[in-house]
Amino acid sequence: MQNTYAYWKAGHPLVFISFHLLTGLLFTSWYGKIQNGQGPLYAILLIGGTLLFLILLSILKKQTWPVSFSISIVLFCWGIAIQWASQQFSIIQFQVPISYIQVCRNWVIEKKNHTIPNKEANGFALAILLGVKMDINQSLINAYTQLGIVHIIAISGMHLDILFKNLAKFTQLLPRNKTFLIIELLLLLFSAWTYTLMAFASPSIVRACIFFTIYTIGKFMGAAVFTLNAIAAGILILLLVQPNGIYHIGLQLSYAAIIGIHLFYPLLYQSLTLKNPIIQFLWSNCCVSMAAQLTTLPILALHFHQIAGWVLVSNFIMVPLSNIMLYGLALLLILPNQFSITLFWGQCIQKYIIGFNELVRGWFLYTKAETIQLNMNNGAILVYYLILLCLYLWLYLKNTWYLLGILGTCILYYLIKLFS
Repeated sequence: MQNTYAYWKAGHPLVFISFHLLTGLLFTSWYGKIQNGQGPLYAILLIGGTLLFLILLSILKKQTWPVSFSISIVLFCWGIAIQWASQQFSIIQFQVPISYIQVCRNWVIEKKNHTIPNKEANGFALAILLGVKMDINQSLINAYTQLGIVHIIAISGMHLDILFKNLAKFTQLLPRNKTFLIIELLLLLFSAWTYTLMAFASPSIVRACIFFTIYTIGKFMGAAVFTLNAIAAGILILLLVQPNGIYHIGLQLSYAAIIGIHLFYPLLYQSLTLKNPIIQFLWSNCCVSMAAQLTTLPILALHFHQIAGWVLVSNFIMVPLSNIMLYGLALLLILPNQFSITLFWGQCIQKYIIGFNELVRGWFLYTKAETIQLNMNNGAILVYYLILLCLYLWLYLKNTWYLLGILGTCILYYLIKLFS
């Protein structure tokens, strides 16, 4: 029963809302931009007309397919209105507490300078903690890029996940009544957004923080956890703040990777039954990397026309090692300067960072980090994702009709290529 389309749709309303809004936004950005500065006015008129239409639908109270289709058209029109309204200015704007954020950022920099004197390790720690890469050698950045692990030195959801997990362990010690649960919620959200702003609110960590905020608030309110729904809610918020951000390659890769991990990781991980905990851990990391690559490959091919040949192996090895470094830096920031162990721990982290970078350099030079040339146009990308969707549905629902869908899609694509 839980595998039916109706059940899935009922649990993921925001997926359908964001899909229709996004479709309207993209359609308008391609074909319907208004050049005379009257976009906000037309947006208000369009929203007003559709609201009147929705009121009329609610009066009729007919639960038939024309009603569902009409709601889809209304959401599509609202996507158009968002694009029109945001052509001159952002719909939602925030004021950042700059002085408070600067104090926090200076504290992190001073603590890092006091405990990690080596210039290379210090600059790398600054990139890992705050996303500032100006002190990292360009050849080292190139090695990370060619190996497909440049996301390690970019502030992302991985950093925020570590922060959340460790803070949650401390807040779990609070009494579990309503007052302390509210305190726990506010503390988690305040800490997450403070760190996000300290990292100069880079798009990747803002996306991650929005997702964690939605997830945490939903969990506090006792809502059922539907990850795709939380992802869709994050996209909706980003559309209101910066509609044209949907074209940013970082946003495309981030959400493609998250969706791939959410959908394919459980299926890949459960395909093998393992009892050894060490092998389970290694297989889990491998499945995460494969799931992310499945959904991000077309985007990489479209924008860069190549993918790193060692991306699966390098992520499999280096991501767990980088997590150790992140935990070590987090502990370093917590330890007071008055403790003698703080300087010792800083030296340990410094040696670990230097060794980590030497491993990356050596791997890059030894393998020459060969890339695989891959060109895909919009049609090929659409076919790829249709095949991937059918593959997921086949693995999830165990219905052989989806295998026929994969075969039919491939045949249709190659027939079009043959006669084009």
